[in-house]
Amino acid sequence: MAASRRVTRAVGDVLDLAPRRGEVSLHRLVEAVSADRGRPIEIKMADLPEGVCGQWRQYTDRDEFLIQQGLPTWERTLAHELGHLVLGHEGIAVADMARMSSEVAGDDLISYMLNQRTGCMGPGGEDIEQEAEDFAALLIYRLGRMPSDRSSIVQVRLGEAFG
Repeated sequence: MAASRRVTRAVGDVLDLAPRRGEVSLHRLVEAVSADRGRPIEIKMADLPEGVCGQWRQYTDRDEFLIQQGLPTWERTLAHELGHLVLGHEGIAVADMARMSSEVAGDDLISYMLNQRTGCMGPGGEDIEQEAEDFAALLIYRLGRMPSDRSSIVQVRLGEAFG
């Protein structure tokens, strides 16, 4: 699993926020990131457009991760959206993308675009999607190797380094 140093560092930073007591789960890591940023992150299941597994929505007072209802790999999608947030991906405004990519937009296209997370729509969109995927894969992998009641992140990292 080859991840860039930037992704590896971001995963390490998130795991450093893991609670010292109790179960270390993806949900608790999202809570820890929220507390560290001083900004609420809400996780909601939603009916998203076909082909959309998750979205990160930014509001003035909070962030929301929307996850497609019934998705069998919802944790991977949640980790992917968290990756976008901690890696600082911003995307471009949907309206700007519409102007750049279409001369005439029908109702179906407008509806589809308004339901898209803007981070994957602009120049470099494929790169940030891959970066978020790498983040999700590495976070889920490392999270699975952590003791359920985290006693020492050092033990986990030594185990990863030396097998």
